[in-house]
Amino acid sequence: MTLAILLAVIACCIGGALGGFALARPEDVAGMVGLRLDPQKRHSVSELRATYGGLFLLSHGGTAAALGYAPSVGATMALTLSLAWLGAAAGRGYSMVSQDLGTRHNVRAVIFEVLMGLTMALPFWTLIADARDAGVLV
Repeated sequence: MTLAILLAVIACCIGGALGGFALARPEDVAGMVGLRLDPQKRHSVSELRATYGGLFLLSHGGTAAALGYAPSVGATMALTLSLAWLGAAAGRGYSMVSQDLGTRHNVRAVIFEVLMGLTMALPFWTLIADARDAGVLV
């Protein structure tokens, strides 16, 4: 297993753990990210569990499994997650600039999202470099 795949699997474990935490404790996660659950709309808890919980847990867990079982497939899956993390960082960065929301929380979160995005992209770029070295790509 290459270092790029190992780092991506660790990042997947972090993302999956965040998802598992959101499934188990959606109220705590809502408070951590500054969302308010509406007691009049009981589905707000299920929305949080779906978006922050199941989506994170299964996408990251499936990607980690694919990286171990079929690295070329896993690398492509990890690239997709990379784009999602980088998109989250871009959206947060836009909010920070356009609405003057450069809080400590947002700065730390955008750094975390960029690092997750870059780490998740490593296996794909390693795969491309290996293919180029083998003469498969020109």
